[in-house]
Amino acid sequence: MSAVPPQPPSSTPAHSENSARRPQPLGRDFTLLWGASGSASLADGLVRVALPLVAVELTRSPALVAGVAVTTTLAWIVVGLPAGALGDRLNRRTIALSAALLRTVLLGAVGLLLFTDQLTVGMLFAAAFLLGVGEAFFDTSTPAMVPGLVPKEELSRAHGRRHAVAMAGNELVGPAAGGTLFALSKVAPLLVSTACHALSALMLWRMRAAPDRPREPEAERTALFTEVRQGLVLLVRSRRIAVIALWGGMANFAGSLTFAVLALHLVAPGPVGLDTWGFGLLMASLGLGGLIGALLAGRLAARVGELRLLTLSCALMAADSVALALTTQIWVIAVGLVVGSAAAAVFGVMAITALQRATPDSHLSRVSAGNQLVMMSGTALGGIAAGVLGEATGDLRVGFAVAAVLLLALTSMRAAIPAAPTGGLDPDRVR
Repeated sequence: MSAVPPQPPSSTPAHSENSARRPQPLGRDFTLLWGASGSASLADGLVRVALPLVAVELTRSPALVAGVAVTTTLAWIVVGLPAGALGDRLNRRTIALSAALLRTVLLGAVGLLLFTDQLTVGMLFAAAFLLGVGEAFFDTSTPAMVPGLVPKEELSRAHGRRHAVAMAGNELVGPAAGGTLFALSKVAPLLVSTACHALSALMLWRMRAAPDRPREPEAERTALFTEVRQGLVLLVRSRRIAVIALWGGMANFAGSLTFAVLALHLVAPGPVGLDTWGFGLLMASLGLGGLIGALLAGRLAARVGELRLLTLSCALMAADSVALALTTQIWVIAVGLVVGSAAAAVFGVMAITALQRATPDSHLSRVSAGNQLVMMSGTALGGIAAGVLGEATGDLRVGFAVAAVLLLALTSMRAAIPAAPTGGLDPDRVR
């Protein structure tokens, strides 16, 4: 995450000057990338609701339902680092385009199998893993393209827009539409998400050639495994980056304790008793909070400072778990989801902007992939723990309570973050 985080405008003259200037255009290619990311995020939001509901149709086992989400994350852990290394070697647009096409074919196949009543739990697990592979390549390539498409001074604004459209699709519109479509037809959300990934591929194809960026000479290029290691070394060499990355990974662990089994708790015959439409609508409150958080992150950081904001957002992320552990009142749960997702979005926007400012472009995909590996590892382990706790206790609220306590305890990690260094990392020294 952040090696040299942006400081409030009041304490940094450069930022004061930037705040007074007029924003520069982000350009046609960024607009196409933004649209491709938004379309893919909408597809992800539809699938986010559809896959757990399909899993609930096939089995009532908490371990198996949680396992579908964990499998997607495990794919990230397996291929995330090589995907990042390939992103620093190959054309990032081509990688993202290939990933979009892969997910188009996969979701179309799952929809066809479901329509013909041929889909099994094993097939669903296999599809979830391959979708995770596509997501890993797409998500390591597309953010790393942004610094080459927009002026350096507009990097945080560009990432704020990208994060906002991701929240709108993945957390707001997608889940609400997914639940509604699933209520009409189990196949409908899968088919719509197939079309969304196809549209994403089309917009990536329409982008002009990716801008030139510094690359290592062919004679100096090392083996893929060595390049993966270099990315990890860059990630952990700065204690500041390592601590914040670990903080994010542990926060993801806590979040997964809640969200991996959320469908079982919310959808009838679970305690809350929602139908599939209501589940999708309630999940949309996550997107509402995330959209608000993404749009306000920069202003909040300028007012309270980044470290204070990270600490506060970590505490507020416990709101959804607290609500789920204490009540089955829909409006209370919805408020908790809005507050928790807004806090998570604030943390995410600040982290990716600071990470990219501190990382050389020739290593950007690898460092981003290493950071994402930490986050995904936390998510996967949290999902496994959620399934185990659910099976062992028979009460999903135990996992929700553990998640809330852990998030509040994690606020103490601020004390482990050292002062910001005066310079970035030198990739030439990482061998």
